[in-house]
Amino acid sequence: MAIVGIDNPASATAADIAALPADAFAGATADDLAAMPPTAMEGMGPDMMAAMPPDAMGGMDADMMAAMPPTAMEGMGPDMMAAMPPDAMGGMDADMMAAMPPTAMEGMGPDMM
Repeated sequence: MAIVGIDNPASATAADIAALPADAFAGATADDLAAMPPTAMEGMGPDMMAAMPPDAMGGMDADMMAAMPPTAMEGMGPDMMAAMPPDAMGGMDADMMAAMPPTAMEGMGPDMM
């Protein structure tokens, strides 16, 4: 699968991501996200996050999470949280945690603390 509208994730920019419809991320994979520069995550929105398959979160790292707007976390679900690598949590701040739906925390494992 892929991110619709992004031919080469490694060259994606925040403007590229922000211009996509939310469902463009419905086919995203962990490899797609891992290939993106962290600054591309600045274009993420909550609807994009909600449309992303949970397994795609496996491609996230702390720099990518730190670049993401806190409002994007409004689309986070527990299955996405469970699929996120524990070290990616290092990029989350208090604003991101506050924006996340409370149910998303159900996906946190003990290795994320």
